[in-house]
Amino acid sequence: MIKKIKNTNNRITGLYLIIVLISIGLVAKIIKVQQFSLAINTTSQPRYFKVEAPRGNIIADDGALLAISMPLYDVRLDMSVMDKKLFDSSLSELSSLLADLFKDKTNKEYELFLRSSKEAKKNKYILLRNKVTHNELNALKKMPVLDLGQNKGGLIAEQRPNREKPFGLLAQRTVGVLRGVNPVGIERAFNQTLSGFDGIHLKRKIAKGIWVPQDAEGNRLPRAGNNVVTTINTDMQDVAEKALENTLINNNADWGCVVLMEVATGKVKVIANLKKQEDGSVRENFNYAMAKHVSPGSTFKLASIIAGLEDGFFKVEDSVRTYGGKFSFYDRVMMDSKLGLYDNITIKNAFINSSNVGISRIIFDNYKNNPTAFTDRIYKMGLSTPLELELPFPNNLKSPIPNKGGWSGVTLPWMSIGYEMQLTPIHMLTFYNAIANQGKMVKPIFTSAISRDGKIIKKHTTQVINPSICSKSTIETVIPLLIGVVEDGTAKNIRTNNYLIAGKTGTTVINFNNRDLGEEKEYQASFAGFFPADNPRYSCIVVINNPRENGHYGGSVAAPIFKELADKVYASDMSIHTALRPSDQVLSLPKVNQGHTNDANNVLASFNINRIVTDEMWMVASTTNTQVSLEVRKVERDLSNGNMPDLSGMGIQDAIFLLESYGLVVEVSGIGTVQSQSISKGNKFFKGSVIKLELT
Repeated sequence: MIKKIKNTNNRITGLYLIIVLISIGLVAKIIKVQQFSLAINTTSQPRYFKVEAPRGNIIADDGALLAISMPLYDVRLDMSVMDKKLFDSSLSELSSLLADLFKDKTNKEYELFLRSSKEAKKNKYILLRNKVTHNELNALKKMPVLDLGQNKGGLIAEQRPNREKPFGLLAQRTVGVLRGVNPVGIERAFNQTLSGFDGIHLKRKIAKGIWVPQDAEGNRLPRAGNNVVTTINTDMQDVAEKALENTLINNNADWGCVVLMEVATGKVKVIANLKKQEDGSVRENFNYAMAKHVSPGSTFKLASIIAGLEDGFFKVEDSVRTYGGKFSFYDRVMMDSKLGLYDNITIKNAFINSSNVGISRIIFDNYKNNPTAFTDRIYKMGLSTPLELELPFPNNLKSPIPNKGGWSGVTLPWMSIGYEMQLTPIHMLTFYNAIANQGKMVKPIFTSAISRDGKIIKKHTTQVINPSICSKSTIETVIPLLIGVVEDGTAKNIRTNNYLIAGKTGTTVINFNNRDLGEEKEYQASFAGFFPADNPRYSCIVVINNPRENGHYGGSVAAPIFKELADKVYASDMSIHTALRPSDQVLSLPKVNQGHTNDANNVLASFNINRIVTDEMWMVASTTNTQVSLEVRKVERDLSNGNMPDLSGMGIQDAIFLLESYGLVVEVSGIGTVQSQSISKGNKFFKGSVIKLELT
């Protein structure tokens, strides 16, 4: 009985355990099903994502692309949708094509990668490659299996924003960059124009962090931004940057800038800003031309001369005593760069030779009792007016005000030669450009238009800051002074016979007021001017900060960059060249070699030379005082009859062409036209005969 009861208890206990185990299994299964359902719900819930619009292009004046949105793609493969039979049959070819396209794996490596991905039980959605170009994507879409599209071929491409600069770092600070909260340049100034309108696209999450694009009616394509057409010329910009870089390296200077502007329009064709780095390299990381306030030095002497002329205090033919280039204003001594060269000179020569003492004395003597009259005149010229440029930088004049804080008895004489004040280089260039523009001061502009789909939708026109900064008579007076600086003065090293240059050198001691006892001076070299001086088309300023080697004067350091750039512009812009007058085109009738009639006639016609032309193919020329006659020469007729003609005076190219066309072998010695021939006139010749020609 006891045994029976015991067996019964054991059975009950066993049954209980079975029930418990079944219950645990059911609970586990329920949990698993719930987790699976949750996973399904999590991964299958689609949502819309923003599709960033491609930015508009930034374009140079010749149509070259300075900044462009080139789409890149992250490409993935959904291996689960690929038909296995088709996949297996195409695997070898597909692997080979991928290896040829990307060159990051061999055929076998791609084949192993794709096969293992296809056979994997988990994660059949694989990343093929990041940053795929548009052309590469098009190539992928043509490959076997992948050409079936997303639903059958498994090819999924997701576009990512990408900004390219085809010209690299050219005009870097002007073209600009979009970086966090501190964008710069045109990218910043025209951000709204370039941005466009974003689109939306439905995506489904299939794994952690992985969303697959889905077709949906609500998808909206992004609209690209508009293009900004700049005034920058890539060829001129390249010349300026290379010249500036070489100067910084050769002179061991800290930084430099160059700006080239069209006189009439204010269009900035070149703006280069470079800084020498500690490792010796040169890069552009700050816009010195627009944002750096510097003492202009002697380039400001032009404004001082204009002020005195406008107020009627002197004429440039008047004399000024320089005391050998050393003079004291109260307790401060002013000196010229070279002492003892002159004592009593004209104001014109004081300017051309950049005499500090000469210029400061004529300003101090005439304005010392009313310095406000001098500063007012400077302000009227537009030198104090903020330029309010497209690229927003503070570029107003920084200077003390008479009879207020910062003004002293020595302020006026030192201001007259470009100290005690600060201007940005582009502001000083704007002033010089106004002189070249017959007094009209125009705002520098960096963009000429907004375009879309190859069509101009908005033009940016020239804006006038000041219609007349001074009288025409003053303009006519100072331009010869500026020409004199280059022809006979401090910049005569850049004089050229090809065209006239007008400009002014500047050499500023940048640590003039804050130099420790015994500390060496630090200089800033500059040159501002325009060309051709007799018909100004371009203005330019060059500033080189702290050159430590091979000189420090504006004429020797900055002016050569101006000249190199001006030479490039002059050679490439034919509109600069003055058209020849009819009387200048031909000073005397040219010598015409014997030869082909049409060739000679075409050349003579292009010079409008009076001529008489024969109908025969070959000619001999005769010239009178008034015309050139192209007369019959029967060389071809003689050759066709087997008789050697007289070839003397014929150009070698014509002679060889003619003789070889009749089967002769020509040997030539010397240069020029035919002087003698081995087969004399009238002698018979045969095909294959050798004729020797001596030229002179």
